[in-house]
Amino acid sequence: MIVCHCNRLTDHDIRRAVDELITDVPLQMITPRTVYNSLSKPARCGGCFPLALKVITEHLAARMAEAGTPKRAQPVVADRAALAAE
Repeated sequence: MIVCHCNRLTDHDIRRAVDELITDVPLQMITPRTVYNSLSKPARCGGCFPLALKVITEHLAARMAEAGTPKRAQPVVADRAALAAE
């Protein structure tokens, strides 16, 4: 599924970038902007940020569930307005 039309990014691109970010800097907060930066793509119009954030959070939750991490230890994502204003 295409998430960002401006940069032609798919949900697979975003998941792959999240996996790389987790490996490279495991304690970094992962936002649409950090994902786009890791892919060397600019955040242009920002219209895709809500969907990108959904893909990121669902992928992180799935990774945590696979690892057997308790729900209370899973990362909490800031509200979407704060992330979009980055």
